[in-house]
Amino acid sequence: MAHEHVNGALTSAGLTRDLRERAAEVGGTYWAALLVFGLLAIGGLYALFSLLTANPKPPLPAWGYPAATVAFILSTFQGAPLMAFATRLAKGYWALPLRRASEMGALAGVVNAPLFILLLNQLPTQVNRTSIWYADNGLAGKALGFFPALPGWPIPAPYFWDAFLMLLLTFDGLALLWLSGRVDSAARSGGSSSGPGSGWWGTGKQWNVLSGGVVVLGAFYLMTLVFVHVFVVSDLAISLVPGWRSAIFPPYHAVSGLQAGAATVVLTAGLLRQFGGLRRYIGMDAFWGAAKLMLGTSLLFFYFTWSELITNWYGRTPDELFLLALNMFGPYMPLFIISFCCNFVLPLGLLIWNPIRVSVRGPIVVAAIIFFGNMVDRFRIYVSSWSVAATPVGQHLAVEQVPPFQAPSLFDALIFFGALGAVGVLYLVGFKLLPALSMWEYKTGVLLTIEQAYANTEVRVIAKPR
Repeated sequence: MAHEHVNGALTSAGLTRDLRERAAEVGGTYWAALLVFGLLAIGGLYALFSLLTANPKPPLPAWGYPAATVAFILSTFQGAPLMAFATRLAKGYWALPLRRASEMGALAGVVNAPLFILLLNQLPTQVNRTSIWYADNGLAGKALGFFPALPGWPIPAPYFWDAFLMLLLTFDGLALLWLSGRVDSAARSGGSSSGPGSGWWGTGKQWNVLSGGVVVLGAFYLMTLVFVHVFVVSDLAISLVPGWRSAIFPPYHAVSGLQAGAATVVLTAGLLRQFGGLRRYIGMDAFWGAAKLMLGTSLLFFYFTWSELITNWYGRTPDELFLLALNMFGPYMPLFIISFCCNFVLPLGLLIWNPIRVSVRGPIVVAAIIFFGNMVDRFRIYVSSWSVAATPVGQHLAVEQVPPFQAPSLFDALIFFGALGAVGVLYLVGFKLLPALSMWEYKTGVLLTIEQAYANTEVRVIAKPR
């Protein structure tokens, strides 16, 4: 017990003991949150089942909000693990307390992948629609079950490939979480991270595999996530709107997902700090560093939004004018304005000020604004796209044919909040099974940190190994 504190922070056995005791101290707040999230998940499952079994079959616009739910979870929770990968690759030790909160976002794939596969079955025929899948290379398309065929694709596209990549993303994220938490799980449950029961002996080879494996899995996660963003927005939005041909919108979707993923990590860390008893571990440096990422991605959000707007504005073909009216300046203009303010104007206006950026509360508030803005943005994109999904193939729409705003129904609200509730249940169970901190990485940071005198104060010096 005499050596449990280094530089004011618990380390080694003291850290393990402290986190184990905190996990065991599950109070009424935990069970209340688990109950609320569970009830939301059950309600969402009921609404989804009712929509799937309705007779007659619901019209295509009824799937706009479920499609937005898939894109929102992909952008926020499934985008969160990228912060862990990026800071490991760049040796950003400020993010050590955030990495477990970041990797927990991979659990959302367990909810999002099945919902996405169900949505693929609701897509109208892709034959003769403009999409990234069209290829006329002489191969005969083959149908598989209820999936129709596309020219040039011997395996059904987009259905098989979209589902395969979403499942691959989910598997990769779960593998990353398992590998990162393997040592901590054994240490917290048994008091020691080594031994035959855990399969972890702490050899140099095992540590090399662990430290290198999380980086390699993170790199594959990043590549797969970008592809999934491209396929989701292309097949669940762009291909449904006649005349929508854009090379800018898929990168916009991915970049706004990076911004929302960083915001999700900050919000999760704020909740752990407030309700998880981790004030000792999650300090201002972690939020300060994350605020810089949110500020940078907010500028990227403006760049891609402006590029999409200016391209259609100057082109002014009938199709481009219809797209402007559908997505930005028509019935969904309030959502566009809210999203633009929440994802660019407010984050930029707040985070350029040091008192807000260099604090704990400031980045958390900005993260909540970005999280809300991304939700509104996904509603704008997918609800408007599915509102014209039933347009006959080959027909081009004029500005005066833009459908009116589609308000969410009770089933839409139940599916959206039910999906978020299911993700919340997975988060709560995940933090019960694994420590809320990546202990082996946090201990490494403590061992590499010393306090040195500088002028009239002391500064923290971190040694960065090769």
